[in-house]
Amino acid sequence: MGNATTVTQEVARFIMDSRGASLPPNVTEIAKRHILDGLAVILAGARTGAARIIRDHVFVSQLDGTISILGTRLTASTSAAALANGVAGHALDYDDTQLGTSTDRVYGLMTHPTVPVLAACLAVGQEINASGSAFLAAFCTGIEVECRIADAIYPKHYQQGFHSTGTIGTFGATAAACLLLGLTYEQTRYAIGVAASKASGIRANFGTMTKPYHAGAAAEGGVEAAKLAALGFESDPDALDGQWGFFQVAAGGFDADRISGRLANPYFFIDPGISIKPYPCGSLIHPAMDGLLDLVREHDIKPDDIEEIRF
Repeated sequence: MGNATTVTQEVARFIMDSRGASLPPNVTEIAKRHILDGLAVILAGARTGAARIIRDHVFVSQLDGTISILGTRLTASTSAAALANGVAGHALDYDDTQLGTSTDRVYGLMTHPTVPVLAACLAVGQEINASGSAFLAAFCTGIEVECRIADAIYPKHYQQGFHSTGTIGTFGATAAACLLLGLTYEQTRYAIGVAASKASGIRANFGTMTKPYHAGAAAEGGVEAAKLAALGFESDPDALDGQWGFFQVAAGGFDADRISGRLANPYFFIDPGISIKPYPCGSLIHPAMDGLLDLVREHDIKPDDIEEIRF
């Protein structure tokens, strides 16, 4: 790519520039709502079988530590707590959904952005006793990186079977962890490279406990990528780009104009936005629920009036 700035470099520079920068007030207000929603869905999901089994795994594996697993009195290591909270957050599929910047983006590329980033922020933030402002900056930075990568990557990524919350969520969690841990520009590029190899999750596991595992693994992977890079662990410093980079390998390419020059310009929270779910279920059936609600209101339908429902 010659002397041109790569997307990996641009993402790393954005993470660096986010340290100590002032967030627009409208962005912080929206972000706080998504953090609150994310905490709620983590607490709700903490009672599911998937979350319980992950907690059992954490303690059988002796991944002990002082970082809180929400909805319990248990603590674990930083990366293990990120895993457990991430799984809980996606276990019920109640978590938020990013919007697309155009209609040609398949719905599967619209990630559930908050949970992988929030789970990483909660774990690393507690480890380093981060301030509220540092936590918020890391959360907004991770969400921005995650959503812009998801918006830029070719739709083939989802169409050929990847689950973007697991794959691209890893980059959001990595960005947040890098910011909180104070990584250098070079270390951040290495962390992105590690994340590119850790990013995973396939649609074959939809409908099973492994789907929420994708979100937890993304949070865990992001924490581990940042921690490894902080110790001097190296990777390809331009791992998003080029013939063997993430965009090409995972999707056959990306639309550069959807990410280059677009990070925080404006924030994805502002345009096109991220939707907090109005109903506690997967977003694909929300239109049908809206239609049903309209019929109930228009015709004053009561439960006893319904004889049969046909699918």
